[in-house]
Amino acid sequence: MKRTFVALALALFALPLSAAIQYEFFQKTTSDGDNAPPADLSARATVDNGRTRVDVISGNVYPPGSYVISSEGGRRMLFVDPTMKTFTEVNTTSFVSGIGASNIQIENLKSDLQTIGASDIIAGHPTTQYRLTLSYDITVIYRNMPLKQSVRTVIDKWTTVAFGELVEDAVSNASLRTGNLEVDKVIDLEATRIKGFPLRQNVTVTTISHRKRSVSGSDLKFPTTRIRQKEMWVTAIRSTATNNETFTVPAGFKKMDVQQLPKGATEIVTLTPGK
Repeated sequence: MKRTFVALALALFALPLSAAIQYEFFQKTTSDGDNAPPADLSARATVDNGRTRVDVISGNVYPPGSYVISSEGGRRMLFVDPTMKTFTEVNTTSFVSGIGASNIQIENLKSDLQTIGASDIIAGHPTTQYRLTLSYDITVIYRNMPLKQSVRTVIDKWTTVAFGELVEDAVSNASLRTGNLEVDKVIDLEATRIKGFPLRQNVTVTTISHRKRSVSGSDLKFPTTRIRQKEMWVTAIRSTATNNETFTVPAGFKKMDVQQLPKGATEIVTLTPGK
């Protein structure tokens, strides 16, 4: 089930934009489902006409100084390590199509959008706060055994319209759809219901497994609940100038296999404010 949510995140990377901008942000992800430390990240993103580059400044998600390039409407991602002079190419289409090929069912989907109203000035821009709540049951067939979870996602966004009506991601691009209508509907709701450019975002995902677990030495059974939280905050944003070299891997860099990406590197696909 965890792989399912990682793959869903891969579909939400691209950030099409008509003019080039650059912004600094930090992101922190925590989960009570494992013993791993929080994933902290400080980075600088440059976005120009559907191309995105994220330069890692600090954190434990990916080596500082490394960067990620997204192009072709989010279908192609390049993880670049200048220190080792290597890069890894990830075809997000294959990840997304894998979801469609999986036996995934979503039921009881509900959504609620609240406009909380005018809020804080963030990175020099007034914002409006919105809260989107999604709930649904998701079932994945694993080794002929149905694994069912109830999911509740609460997304708080503080957005600005100072940069026009931006499309947060590439879900409108058919090539990035999973082909699973139920999964695509969830993606659409998360990506398109809140308008504007998010300068701050808090996401809380609560999952409850319907497969009972027994306490050792006892007949007592209880559902397994996991809570995953992610916070993103833009600290500065500005217009910028770019060129093709900004979104190109330097000549002479060696191509590596996807399996050689550092543990946790896929977290970088959610660096854009949209997710």
